[in-house]
Amino acid sequence: MVNLTINEEKIKVAEGTTALEAAKQAGVHIPTLCHHPELTPYGACRLCLVEVKRNGRSSVTTSCNCAVEEGMHIQTDSPSVVQARRIMADFLLSRCPEVPAVQRVAASLGVEKPSFPADRRDETCILCGLCVRACDEKAQQHVLGFVGRGPDRRVTTPFDTRAEVCDTCNQCIEYCPTGAITRLEAPQIGQRLKAGAKRWIRIRQVVQYAALLLFLFLIYSTLRGNPLAGNNNIFSRLNPLQAVASMIAARQIITSYWPVLLTVGVTLLFGRVWCGWFCPLGGVLELFGRRGRKIKWQGLRRLKYVILFTVLAMAVFGSLAFMYFEPITIFVRGLTAISKPALAYFQLEDKKDFALPGISWWVIAIPFVLVLLLNLIERRFWCRYLCPLGALVGLGSKFSWVKRLVNQKSCVKCGDCAKTCTMGAISEGRDFTSDPAECIMCMDCAAPCPKMAITFERGKALGWNYEFDPTRREALATLGIGAAAIGLLALDVGKVKAAKSTVLRPPGAQGDDFLAKCIRCDQCIQVCPAHALQPVGLEAGWDALWTPVLDPFSGGCDYECNRCGQTCPSGAIPPLTLEEKRQAVIGIAQVNFDTCVRCMDCLEHCPYKCFDKVEVEGIRGVFPKVRPENCVGCGVCVQVCPKQEKLAIVVYPIDGVPPEKYVTHPAT
Repeated sequence: MVNLTINEEKIKVAEGTTALEAAKQAGVHIPTLCHHPELTPYGACRLCLVEVKRNGRSSVTTSCNCAVEEGMHIQTDSPSVVQARRIMADFLLSRCPEVPAVQRVAASLGVEKPSFPADRRDETCILCGLCVRACDEKAQQHVLGFVGRGPDRRVTTPFDTRAEVCDTCNQCIEYCPTGAITRLEAPQIGQRLKAGAKRWIRIRQVVQYAALLLFLFLIYSTLRGNPLAGNNNIFSRLNPLQAVASMIAARQIITSYWPVLLTVGVTLLFGRVWCGWFCPLGGVLELFGRRGRKIKWQGLRRLKYVILFTVLAMAVFGSLAFMYFEPITIFVRGLTAISKPALAYFQLEDKKDFALPGISWWVIAIPFVLVLLLNLIERRFWCRYLCPLGALVGLGSKFSWVKRLVNQKSCVKCGDCAKTCTMGAISEGRDFTSDPAECIMCMDCAAPCPKMAITFERGKALGWNYEFDPTRREALATLGIGAAAIGLLALDVGKVKAAKSTVLRPPGAQGDDFLAKCIRCDQCIQVCPAHALQPVGLEAGWDALWTPVLDPFSGGCDYECNRCGQTCPSGAIPPLTLEEKRQAVIGIAQVNFDTCVRCMDCLEHCPYKCFDKVEVEGIRGVFPKVRPENCVGCGVCVQVCPKQEKLAIVVYPIDGVPPEKYVTHPAT
């Protein structure tokens, strides 16, 4: 053992220990950029200078290649040492002013700006020689070396020719302190790895935008009245939030959601790939907005967990009132609300007959428009802070087999990955790692990494204790919001119970079971060929917002159609056969004899032939009258009835038919 003194503290170290290693054992930090414990010391950066006193003489020398001696006195922060380090840091910063590793070391020594003009501001190599020593000592390939002198000195291969081994070896990459090794012109080290990373990005983009195009095609085919054999709702059936919330609220297994098992399986294998590879709304939000983190308070990310848990808490009580936060339904409603009037306009032969929908129609598109506008603040703002589906998939991603990993031995903390991340999921304060629940596995961060330090491979089984994990605060917020919402329902605030009984629902969709399953996806509304189904506002109660109702004034339920039930992904509208649908009672029509013009069009067009001709006491003439036992409330009669200020035929809910005001007799 060797006895020595470091900063007036006496320590013992093994023979052959360098001054740098001894200082580290004593808990003293000495800056360096050219040293690696696995390679022979070189002393190139001159940042590890210390003042050594031995045999009564004092000298400033590099600590990385200075072996300790018995009785040696080492001073690591004397004025001469600090000044010499600052000068060397200034030289390095002047050579590589844009390299984060150099900037950090220089700043720690009090050098904020370089004193000398840089010949090339994009220079990243500090000529530390670590790559050359790694090539000689570790890879034993002897390919890399120095050429030139002074400002022309650089690292290259013999005669600036590319060696084949540099395609496969790549051992030098780990040792480079600045990431310059992959930017060398001649050897082009790491090019195959970079090409592989870019290839995965292209594959992801192809899958992502193929999914988006498929989604748009399904919406278009639905709007044109050509649904693809019930497969137009495939994105809903792959949606775990819709599946879980619907089944909890309905208290039953909904078998139509079996494709969601594919999403669950992929999530447990590869993480939050739904958001980065398949989500159509995510594909749109990927196209614009600022990358990285612009909002300082990132705790806002926990808000999506509050929304998720509130949706699920409401589902426990049989209500899906907050499902309008679900991203697929937001996209469907917004896209159709905007495109449907345009499609109707172009389909009209006489454009003068076109009339814009009222304000209640355009309100449906507001959530979608807000999601797009929020993207201007940060790219994927919705995905980062608000999306309950992303929160649910993210929680599953914590258990995923494949995760994003960062090789801390290789990472130079350049921050290029954080600047590239579309989710802002990479934390500079946590050594550029990312929460599996926030990383959408887009792989954009791997290609710009100069050290190829980012990989996607098997990680630890449970990814917890990250900066955005839900806490007790989110649980308390969920309890508060859920309790308030349940309280509003229980107290019948807004008279929701009475409002529910005033609307007509689609064929077979009756009672509380409908609201417990309806996910507000709008797909039944779009597939209805007669436009009889419309999204309801607050007239059916605030908890039924944007659920479908039958509006006979907009159109009658087509006798030859059962598309709504075949399209509904959650079973809120039962998948009735055509014959079963024809027998499903929606409501009961009643003729208003005071306003009826006796055109008898209702008798002619009623597919159920449920009208009779009657005479009304006190009113001259023959009128049509509905036989309630035959009427299903399809509304065809309302559609063909001449339009006037007060309707002559009204379809009432089954339990809301008013008593007849007049006495009638069969017409003679």
